[in-house]
Amino acid sequence: MNLLLTGFLIWLIYLIFMFTIVYIKKDTSLGNFTWGPGAFLLTLYSFIAYGEFYSRQVIVTILVFLWCLRLTYYVFSRYKKGADPRYVEWLAKWKQPLIGFLFSFVWVVILNGGFSLIMALPGLVININKTIPSLNYLDLFAILLWIIGFIYESVSDYQLYGFTHDPAHKGKVCNVGLWRYSRHPNYFGEIVMWWAIYLLAVSVPYGWLSIVCPIAISTTLIFVTGIPWNEKAMEGNPEYQEYKKHTSMLIPWFVKK
Repeated sequence: MNLLLTGFLIWLIYLIFMFTIVYIKKDTSLGNFTWGPGAFLLTLYSFIAYGEFYSRQVIVTILVFLWCLRLTYYVFSRYKKGADPRYVEWLAKWKQPLIGFLFSFVWVVILNGGFSLIMALPGLVININKTIPSLNYLDLFAILLWIIGFIYESVSDYQLYGFTHDPAHKGKVCNVGLWRYSRHPNYFGEIVMWWAIYLLAVSVPYGWLSIVCPIAISTTLIFVTGIPWNEKAMEGNPEYQEYKKHTSMLIPWFVKK
């Protein structure tokens, strides 16, 4: 119990630190840096405090670390270009101090903090559990699946970056490479990675409970923030609407004629 309380305290201090930065800087874009490192912080703490350093525990901790590292780099590369346009409207609320305080607290501590806890669930279940079965074929499949998802998301982000930073493509829709077969290949890779991590947790006692994690990330990206926000931003683009008619929304598939 003392170890759990210590871990919770460390995580809470981290969230308060991030909340303070967001509130002082008056920049909600900085809140995007919260949930990735927060999830890894919980995973790493559980590995150090509880882990017996079994293969499954080492693997899930490494996978979450690599995911966090890639996500943080991606968020930072977007942040360098300026505030996220999705937050422009939110920033207007800073005119009233109380609203700014409450908004930053809810955004960083409640939403991003809560999401970091959900994303850490598979790693927590594996690392805290004292009954750790040996790796099996399902685990090997899960590791392979995670690698595929990681590569898929990384390549799609790289292709999008290269396309949008080419002056010849200004104002055009990225429909090359992996983006030819899916309108959101990066989100597809992200979802695949978390279902793969969940498969690593299934074999341990109560590991099935961590299914909340992949369901949460899938639901958020498909129905809440990811795809809906991006699709809405392109509503007035005729080229994108044509691209939309011929290209799968999420799961890569052949181009429709």
